Amino acid sequence: MTPLIDRLRQETRPLHEQTEQLLYTDALRSGTLTTDQYTHLLLIHGAFHQALEEAIDRQAAFFSDYEPDTRRKTPWLLADLAQLQRVPPTMPDLFANWSPAGLLGAAYVGEGSMLGGKTVWHYLQQSPALQPLLDQARFYRGYGAETGDRWRSFIAFLAKQPDNHPAVVDGARRAFILYADLFDHTCSNVPSRQTAA
Repeated sequence: MTPLIDRLRQETRPLHEQTEQLLYTDALRSGTLTTDQYTHLLLIHGAFHQALEEAIDRQAAFFSDYEPDTRRKTPWLLADLAQLQRVPPTMPDLFANWSPAGLLGAAYVGEGSMLGGKTVWHYLQQSPALQPLLDQARFYRGYGAETGDRWRSFIAFLAKQPDNHPAVVDGARRAFILYADLFDHTCSNVPSRQTAA
């Protein structure tokens, strides 16, 4: 591990745990996640990743070694939401005026979510209401067999940022907080949203 990744893990752990709890973790783990909750999760992730990917594209020089074209999650989310006849809210200003280092912190949050993809995918299989949707589902399958390699290449990219640690950590913190904001913002897009028990 690198000093930056260790610092990111330690300093964002409380926000990470709060975000996990907010995103229907209890319902997911108990196999009771509803279609409305699943839709809500996809809307949240869709708004986040679409805005982040657009912001990263505007900082192409900084992110060239990040290989953004290999890390796009928006097409997966759009496909999953199309099954539900939904589209994520477009929020182009979500990362407005973020520095490249701050965006890298947000990318840490986005890439880190792919690590847990196998676990989340397993839990989704336990929710009977979701079974008709999962054959074609894409986002929660993540990078599949390439997950470990993609994470290691991301860590290597992080290691090239020796002077930006505080800004990267701050960006990760702010990204976790954005997830809470997006949870509230997208509630109105799920008319019969049910909360986790």
